[in-house]
Amino acid sequence: MMNAFVKKDRKYGGSYEKIPIPEPSDGEVLIKIKSTAICGTDIHIYAWNAWAQANIKKVPLIMGHEFVGEVVETGPGCRLLKVNDVVSGETHIPCGQCYQCRNGTPHICFNLELPGVHRNGSFAEYMTYPEACLVKLPPSIPVEYGALMEPLGVGVSAVENAQVSGGNVVVIGSGPIGLGIISTAQAMGAGTITALDISEYRLGLASKCGACYTINPSKTDPAAFIGEKTRKVGADVIFDASGNPAAIAGAFKYLRKGGSVHLLGLPSAPTSIDLAPDVIFKEATIHGYHGRKMFQTWTRMIALLESKKIDLDPMISHRMPLSEAERAFEMLEKGEDASKILLVPGD
Repeated sequence: MMNAFVKKDRKYGGSYEKIPIPEPSDGEVLIKIKSTAICGTDIHIYAWNAWAQANIKKVPLIMGHEFVGEVVETGPGCRLLKVNDVVSGETHIPCGQCYQCRNGTPHICFNLELPGVHRNGSFAEYMTYPEACLVKLPPSIPVEYGALMEPLGVGVSAVENAQVSGGNVVVIGSGPIGLGIISTAQAMGAGTITALDISEYRLGLASKCGACYTINPSKTDPAAFIGEKTRKVGADVIFDASGNPAAIAGAFKYLRKGGSVHLLGLPSAPTSIDLAPDVIFKEATIHGYHGRKMFQTWTRMIALLESKKIDLDPMISHRMPLSEAERAFEMLEKGEDASKILLVPGD
């Protein structure tokens, strides 16, 4: 038997339960979880909001999808990993058969399966996982960093695509995804990085991760500030990691002509953009992102971490036992000073 944090019923909350340890199926390994992180998706499921009600088809469900662990058993057909390997997980489990999978974009598979959403996740002492979706981590990378690589990879993928070297970069939202973007943009040679958030605590973290300037939009007009800092040219590259519709629409006002906007946050409502002045006449480019490239982004992440060009320590605000998961969700829901909370299984 093992301990796990389970979405037991189709309602608010979750519960710490004792359940059987799973057995790996064909092509799967059994992982002993070392550390697992709470993501915004987990908060949606815990709160049982409209998104969760529409997307969670089956409960009980073990929540969680950002994890690092150690292989303790390999199932039939496994050839890549062995017992004692330390692994992190690519959370996009593709079907391998659809158009996207057969044309080089399995991370946006038509039949995509996600742990903690469509199958049991990582808020447990043990979990089974497809060997093909695991990445072995070198000993040079701190083990707990493995629980941050899934969200970090979203930012790495976007920054790599945006070609930020020498540019004026703006990052909207200084949560874990935004902090990963800031750290990666600095590592990849951005000229200046301006971070936006309404939380002074998170703006402090943005500075630690490499932001040159920080703006609280409730106190300072971003368009005026960025206009002044760029001699009225505007930002070269804007990343949105907030999902705030008003912030996204407003970003196009301070984007330079020919600039690009990269969307990583998930808006809770439709976003209205004035296409003629803000996109068409500016010849602006808009990119959307859903996770990481399999597995090019992981190769780049490992290289950045091994070279110590990215420091993930500022992103980790708390380390808590898995048994205190309810308290961790309460902190995040109330907007307490917290960034990425790591849950550690075991008594």
